Parts: sequence; C-alpha cells; structure tokens
Amino acid sequence: LSEVGIIPAYFMGLDIAKLRKNSEKYLLKNKILKQSSIQFAKILKSKKYTTLVFLNYSNRLEKFLFWCQQLLAESLGKKGKGFFPIISSAPKDHHSLLQLYLDGPKNSLFCFFSNEEKRNIKVNLKLNHNKFKFLQNKKISSIKGAQKEALKKIFSFKKIPFREFKVNNMNEETLGEIFSYFILETVLI
Repeated sequence: LSEVGIIPAYFMGLDIAKLRKNSEKYLLKNKILKQSSIQFAKILKSKKYTTLVFLNYSNRLEKFLFWCQQLLAESLGKKGKGFFPIISSAPKDHHSLLQLYLDGPKNSLFCFFSNEEKRNIKVNLKLNHNKFKFLQNKKISSIKGAQKEALKKIFSFKKIPFREFKVNNMNEETLGEIFSYFILETVLI
C-alpha cells in the first residue's frame, strides 16, 4: 500500500482510493487479527511448526499469495525463526502432496484460500462410461468446494492445524483489506 505497490496498481487501472478505503476502518475493529497474531507468535516461538502451506483454491488469488509468501519469508525469517511459506495449488496438489500433508511430518500449518467465483462452468462428459455420470452438469466450482470441505474435515479429524480465508468480492476494497490484514498480522507477530 506504499508508493512501491500503489503506482503500479494505478497504472494497471485500479482505483487507489478504493484500495485504501476500508483498510484502516476494517482493521481497527478486527478482534480476529489480534487473536491470530498472538497465536501465530506463540507458534513461531515454539518452533514446533516451521512450514506454512497456503492451499489456494482460487486462481485469482495466486499473485496475492506470492506476495504473502514474500512478506512472511522476508519479515519473519530472521535469527533462526520464521515459517517456510509454500503455495499449494488446490485441488491439483491433492494428488501429489496430500499424502505428505496428512501423514508426513507434523510441522506444517495450513491456510485455505478461496473465493466465491460467479462462474457457471459445468462438467460436460461425452463418455459412454457410467462410472463418472454423477459429475455430469455439476459446476466445477462446486466440485472444488466439495474437495476443500472434505479436506477441512480430514484435517479436523486428524487435528492438523488450519485456518481459512474466503474472499467474497474480488475488488479493490477487499484487496486493500486483505493486504492490510496480512501486513499488520506480520508486524504484530
């Protein structure tokens, strides 16, 4: 939200006033920010968890998560401390990494990121095979959501720590809020 980011955002056509609009008002009333920062600081101090996995269920949040990764690594990775932030593309990475997440070392925290995309792309199978008929005409976003909810249930069952961020509106005001949230959370940690 400084000149380094605001000037390129302006040239990209973003409304800077909207980007900054709710950040201060939103954060001053946010009890979750305080609680989360305290919990993360305790976790960081304990050194029990060293990896922070961003499970990204939205392509539209990918660049934001790269920014988050850089913010956390650069800001907290000092004096033998910090989290190793990893971006995991979900549900694609369920196939290749889920075994590690569920049964590997218990040194990872997880953050689910998603947004309520208003897309109506549906599965259209042109197969004569009945095995996958149950997917016919289902929204892809619904299938991804079901996969996310199933993983959250498994994490809860296995007592794997996670938190979730759902971005309902992909606009300047919301971006300003989530940028501010993660900046302040990192500062407080």
